[in-house]
Order: sequence, then C-alpha cells, then structure tokens
Amino acid sequence: TDMRSVFMSSMQGQSPDELANISLQDSTFQEILADPKQKGIIESVIKLKGDVLFSMIEWKAGQEEFQAFLRSLLNDYTHKNITFEDFSQKIYDRFGLELIPLMDEWFKAKTLPGYLFSGVKAVKVKSEDQMQTMVTFKVTNFSDTEGLVKVSFRLGGGGGGGRGRGGGMGGSDMINKLVYLQPHQTKDLSYLLNVDPRMVILNTLTSKNIPQTMMTFFRDIEEDTKAKPIESETVSETPVLMALPNEIIVDNEDPQFSITEIENISLLEKWILKEKPNQSKYSGMNFWRPPSSWTLITNTDFYGAYVRSAYYIKGGIGDLNATWKVPLKKSGYYDVYYHLYKARRFGRGGEGDDNNGDYNFTIHSDDGAEEQILDGKNAEAGWNLLGTYSFGSDTALIELSNKSDAKKLLFADAVKLVEQ
Repeated sequence: TDMRSVFMSSMQGQSPDELANISLQDSTFQEILADPKQKGIIESVIKLKGDVLFSMIEWKAGQEEFQAFLRSLLNDYTHKNITFEDFSQKIYDRFGLELIPLMDEWFKAKTLPGYLFSGVKAVKVKSEDQMQTMVTFKVTNFSDTEGLVKVSFRLGGGGGGGRGRGGGMGGSDMINKLVYLQPHQTKDLSYLLNVDPRMVILNTLTSKNIPQTMMTFFRDIEEDTKAKPIESETVSETPVLMALPNEIIVDNEDPQFSITEIENISLLEKWILKEKPNQSKYSGMNFWRPPSSWTLITNTDFYGAYVRSAYYIKGGIGDLNATWKVPLKKSGYYDVYYHLYKARRFGRGGEGDDNNGDYNFTIHSDDGAEEQILDGKNAEAGWNLLGTYSFGSDTALIELSNKSDAKKLLFADAVKLVEQ
C-alpha cells in the first residue's frame, strides 16, 4: 500500500494513482499503452493495473495461500529472472488458475465498477476473555461489471494479524482484506481486530470512484456492551442509500448546482495571481495559495456518490456565489442542511492550523431571502442544520457567498432538504 499516494490523494486530490484511475475511466489499458500521448502516466497505470491483476489472483487463490506462494517463489528465484510461461504454469499447478483468459479481460476491459459505501463504524467488543475492535460497513457495486475492493487496516503497532503485501509501513502493521463484488451486489462487512486500528483505507483500485482511495481515521474507540463480536462477509438485499425517502440532496456534481465565475480580470490581477488553467478537471488543494475563484477538487471527506468533490475558494468580498437549486415534489416545511468539510493544514510540528471561514448563506423561502451564517471553525464536519424553512414552489434556491475572512477557505459541496 503506497501510503504517500493515499495521503496525496486525500489531501491534495491528484496523486499518480488517482490520475491513472481517471485515465482508465476513459480508455482501456490496451489503448493507454498504445497511445504516445499517455507516456507521462503509463508507469502509474501499469502499477495500478498490476495491483488489480495480483489482487484478483490473490482473491481467487486465497490470500494467505497466494502470499505464501509468492514468498516461496521469490526465494527460489533470488537474483534470477522467471519467464511468464514458467510463472503462469506455476500458478496453474498450484491453484488451477489460467492467467491468459484472466489477463485478456484485464487488458481490454472497457467498463469499470462503481461503489457506494456506508459510514465506517468501529467499536470495542468483548470476545470471550479479550477485548477486540470490530469495524463494520456496507458496500454496493452499482455497476454492470464485477470488481474488487481492498480493505487495509493500519494498526497502531504491536502486532495483531498478519502482514500481507504492503505490510510493515514505518513500524506499523497493515492488514489487507479483499472483497469481491458481483455486478449490483451489496455486502455487509464486519472485521475483528486484536489491536486498535489507526485508520482503514478503502481502495477501489480501478473504478468509477474519485478519489479511488477513501480513508477513515479512528480516535477514542468506545466499547459497545450490546454489540456481538462478528467477523463476516454477508450478501445483503439492501443496497447503500445516499438519501432517505424524505430527503433531497443536491451535490456540486449535479446539474442543479452552479457557480459564478470571474468574468473580468485586470492585467494587474493576472500578474499578481499568475493562475494558470489546469488541464485536469480536478485540481489539487493548495492551502498556502488558495484560488480566488471557485476551483474543483476531490477529497475523501467530501460528500458524493462515485465522485467525492467540492469547489473551494479563499474568502472574498461576496461577489462570487455557489448556488443549489433543489427540486421539490411538493410544498411544505423542510430542514435545510449543509455538508461541511473541515480544512486542516498540518505544519512541521504536526499541529493543525484552522483554515475554516464563516459560511454566508442566503436561503430563498416563502418568507423571502433569509441570511444564515455557519461558523466554519466551530461547526462539526458533515451535515449541519441551517434552519427550517417553508418552500411553496417546486424549487428551493440556496446560495453560498464567498464573503469571508480572506485568510480562510470556503468549500461548496452539498445541501440536503429533509421534509417535515
């Protein structure tokens, strides 16, 4: 597990693995290798597709069995080459797996899986005479193609579990699990760990998901005396839901969302800002020189279905807005929520600087345009209630202004209306 790439993707949006995954959303592995214009990304694509291939072999053969096979093979061929034919034959002799048919699909696949995940929960449970940590979540593959998800637990040290491929990260252990999902299949997952995990990384490998890796950190895991210790992988008939029946969510990726952009920039501003257009749809996050216009970025903590993204901007004078037009089936009273991302910039000492400004909303209800301020510094990350409003039309209009402290950051992500 390339932790540097994982952190780059989470904090800055555009790791090499992320760029490789985005390329594979538009082209097959075969097409990328044959395209001279893709030269700059080919190494990352090969690395990512190699991880997919070996993960698929590992899942079919059995994780522990395949890891033991690889260790033995590497010992036998120390400082020696092994031909593909020999490697393929050894795989077949040991596990009965034919690599050529598997690799043909892997090489020419045109479609990718797409996953939705529920929230990840961790609790301490008593199992016989010891305390363990149980991590649970649900995942749905909503696509028409099969897929694999790699679940990696990074422990706080002190053993507990085995060390698979990618283990031993800087003195900490990594436990890797592979989850296979058929098209349109949902699974409830539960894992028992003997040591408290520091984090779990959900790696969708090659998929429709952006970012492809999602991290959840664990702090102060509490005991649940009612929870039963279970380690299982169970097929479920209930898919992951993005919204309840009485909820309406509009994300920044939806067509009902829009931003106002800077139309007239003076020559002096161009010289000072020196902002160059980014070739990629998604930019990396820049804490030290944030943009003066709405800029699209990705992060594991943003709201989203396949794509977890948001627009961000440094505080300004209130001349640039983000707008959500929420479609309503009927008039009535609705609770209005905003999905808040908490920006934290870490310095050399490890302490996080607060970069969150005040959010100035205008909510257009039956009572007219009402202003509402959300304290970005003290509010909780995730869904925050802005208030309850009456909407008589078929559309609820919610605006976010860039008016805030110029040293702070604002993020335009998603709004949610809950019918009363």
